[in-house]
Amino acid sequence: MSTPLVSIAMPFYNAERTIGASIRSMLLQTYPNWELLLCDDGSTDASHDLARAFNDPRIVVWGDRRRLELGARLNECIERARGEYIARMDADDIAYPRRLEKQLCFLEDHPDVDLTGGCAVVFADGGAPLGKRNYPAAHADIARRPLHWFKLLHPTFMGKTSWFRRYRYRADAIRCEDLDLLFRARAGSRFANLPEIVLGYRQGSLHLRKCLRGRWMWCRCSGRYLNGTGRLRVGAVEAVKGCWDVLAVAVRAHAAWLRSRYAALTEEELREWRQVWDSLS
Repeated sequence: MSTPLVSIAMPFYNAERTIGASIRSMLLQTYPNWELLLCDDGSTDASHDLARAFNDPRIVVWGDRRRLELGARLNECIERARGEYIARMDADDIAYPRRLEKQLCFLEDHPDVDLTGGCAVVFADGGAPLGKRNYPAAHADIARRPLHWFKLLHPTFMGKTSWFRRYRYRADAIRCEDLDLLFRARAGSRFANLPEIVLGYRQGSLHLRKCLRGRWMWCRCSGRYLNGTGRLRVGAVEAVKGCWDVLAVAVRAHAAWLRSRYAALTEEELREWRQVWDSLS
């Protein structure tokens, strides 16, 4: 095999319902010089066998039957990556056909940018579109509130392999891996977003336990980098968000609350999404 320019990092865990479509969306990329790194994080379903069933030398599958969580598995992908760039992908999302082409072109035209993302169509099971997640293009707007969030969607990340190897993920930043990474890297990095849709982002129901765990873990992780006042600010904001999560689930309003965060899709964007979804059938 020739050396790929792009390495796609896709750890997975019990994704038998969705991983096939995610892999097919990579096989349909207009840019062909990539490798897909599929790291099995201890799946107990048929995910591993489904991943191995794809007969393409660019797809690499491995696992050791242990459950180590996303950050640790992403670091394994970073170690194995042979490409000059690393792109992130989740095993339940859908890459638009020109995603790699567009992000690679942007990065090569903007060598000062370390990491780029993009906008996403949000969809439910069955491919029903729910709306659009828009993100600002400029670094200053992306990192405006670094204690609380970065406007950069994790499964749309694509950046220099050297950048990922410099900062890496913290294995113990469970369910806040991206926020922790961007917070640590922000001072010495430049972020950007493409102002167009590059991904279909699957939105399931709100899993309260996972959501609250992520908020708690960010409070713990951010404590490494902040003084007492900063810790209190993060703790207060995450506590308010956690209370809102609990209330939304209690009154069964979580689906409506999630939808209220999305922008409306144009007719052209809806047509494009339907074409992307239908191509995977």
